[in-house]
Amino acid sequence: MPMRCLVISSPGKKGHMRQAQAVAARLGAVTTTVEAPRARRDVAQADYDVVIAAGRQAIAPARRIAKRRTGPRPVVAVLQPVIWHPADFDLIWAPSHDRAARRLAARTPLVETLTAPSAVTAADMAEAAAELGAVLTSAAPPYVGVLVGGPSRAHRFARAEVEELATRLGAFATAHDVRILLTTSQRSPAGAAALFREVLPAPGHFVFDAADPGQLSPSRVFAAILGLAEVFVVTEDSVAMMSEAAATGKPIYGWHLPGGKAKFDRFHRGLEAHGALRWFDGGYERWNYPPLDAAGAIAEALLPRLDLAEGSNDRI
Repeated sequence: MPMRCLVISSPGKKGHMRQAQAVAARLGAVTTTVEAPRARRDVAQADYDVVIAAGRQAIAPARRIAKRRTGPRPVVAVLQPVIWHPADFDLIWAPSHDRAARRLAARTPLVETLTAPSAVTAADMAEAAAELGAVLTSAAPPYVGVLVGGPSRAHRFARAEVEELATRLGAFATAHDVRILLTTSQRSPAGAAALFREVLPAPGHFVFDAADPGQLSPSRVFAAILGLAEVFVVTEDSVAMMSEAAATGKPIYGWHLPGGKAKFDRFHRGLEAHGALRWFDGGYERWNYPPLDAAGAIAEALLPRLDLAEGSNDRI
């Protein structure tokens, strides 16, 4: 009988949800997903082998399940540092650049990874790459994938920053005779895609506007770029995008933005030490490093707690 997993995510946080689903998929589990406000008693009392909560608002319903006194108790994992009563849970995941995790290690099983869990599988990349490849009839490889984030509390990313990045990418593509496959994100500045298209026109390049996707699926385009690109340029504001790129084992050039924060600096230094990240300087090199598989590491840590027989690791 397949393992049954309940994923609880913070409302509206698709990234959190997909990270938890990625871990469940690595366990080979049949998964039910709910947002935190909908994790009512009937869901909490359902019979699951494992519960994975992702995001701060998912912690409370996960704790209710962990502390329930009737019925079988599933293994409960949280993909978020938990400061209040962390020992209520069987496993907590935290990124190693988050200092809050240091206070947990002595009180609960803690899994730290350099990157966040990647929600894109090898099958996703292959299928999506074949779909997008049919569109890229006039844009021959080599491809450089460009993953563009947006402004945040830590980083400034306005029109001036978009224009600078577009100009540098245009010169980079010409100098190295590469084709750019670029996707913006929901956080990207308004009009960013139009500015990139001025400098990187089709059909020689491909610029996807995540805010105006048309008939294309943003998640499929993102997976296709991960699969097709030989090298990535990723804006430094997005831990998730850099984590997804690092899961492929392909070179990453980071693009600096004004601002910053100590935890982002720690994350970037970790990627540099691993050999995954160099900073964009207009050069073009290819290098190798071990892919960073956070979803697999979390799933491996959960297996012993699920009392799976030896040999079940072929799920990973």
